[in-house]
Amino acid sequence: MSLRRMLPFLLLNVVVSAAVILGILFLWERRAPEVTQPSITPLALLGETITPGSVALEIAGEAATPAAGDAPTEQAAPTEEPAGEGPTVHIVEAGDTLGRISQLYEVPLEDIVAANGIVNINALSIGQELIIPIGGLATPTAEPTTAPTEAAPPTPRPTEPLPSGSAVPEITEVIGVGDLAAEAVRLTNSGTRPLALRDWHIADEDGNVFTFTDITLFGSTAAGSPSILIHSEAGQNGPSDLYWGLETAVWESGETVTLFDAEDTVQATYEIP
Repeated sequence: MSLRRMLPFLLLNVVVSAAVILGILFLWERRAPEVTQPSITPLALLGETITPGSVALEIAGEAATPAAGDAPTEQAAPTEEPAGEGPTVHIVEAGDTLGRISQLYEVPLEDIVAANGIVNINALSIGQELIIPIGGLATPTAEPTTAPTEAAPPTPRPTEPLPSGSAVPEITEVIGVGDLAAEAVRLTNSGTRPLALRDWHIADEDGNVFTFTDITLFGSTAAGSPSILIHSEAGQNGPSDLYWGLETAVWESGETVTLFDAEDTVQATYEIP
C-alpha cells in the first residue's frame, strides 16, 4: 500500500488516541477530592469562654485558685446525687473540705469519715463521691447466734456375751458306706463354742483328702448339737451339706476316718463299723 493511502488511517489513529487521553484526564479531575482549609474558631477551654482576669484551669485533677487581685466568685451550691432510696452522696468540687461539707449537711465530721473509711482527712480529690450519713451512722444488726447444742450421748446397746467353753469336734458316723450316692461322713461339734473349719481336712487310709473352706460348725445348744454331712458324691454345697465330688465310693467297713486341723494336728478319729 502506498504512503498516500496509509496517511488517512494514521491521522485517524492519532485523533482517537488524543480523544481517549483527554477523556481520562477529565474523569480523573472530577474524581479528585476537594481540599478545604479548616476554619479557625475562637478557643474554648473546658467548655467556658475565656474572660480577662479569671481563668479556670483543671490540671491533673486539681482546681487552680483565682489569681491575686481577682474578684471572688460566688461559691456554687454543693453537688449531690439525686435523692433516691440510697444514702445521700456528695461529689467533691474545687475548694471542698471535710469541715465545710460537715457544716453544709449538718453532719458530724467523724460520721462522714467513718462512713467513707477516710484515712487522711486532708486528702480529697475533685470528683470523689462521699456518702453523707444524714440521721447518723447505721447501726449494724448483729446476727443472732444459736447456742451450740450438746450432742446426746449414744444409747448404750447391750452386748452379746462372748461364747464360753470350748469347741469339741467329733466324727459321729459314716452313712451309706460303699454307695456313692448315699455315702457321707457326719461331723458334730459337741462343745459350746463355734468352730471355724477353714483349711481343716478329713482323710482316709488311702490318702484321699477333703479340705474345708469357710465353714463354721456352731456349738451345741439345748436343741442339740449341730452337724455337717460331707458327701462323697458331687453336688451343690449348702449350710449343712458339703460335697466331695468323687466318682466312686471312698469309705469301707473297718477303715479309720481322721480329722486334721489347719496345722495337720489330729483332732478326731472314727473307725467305720
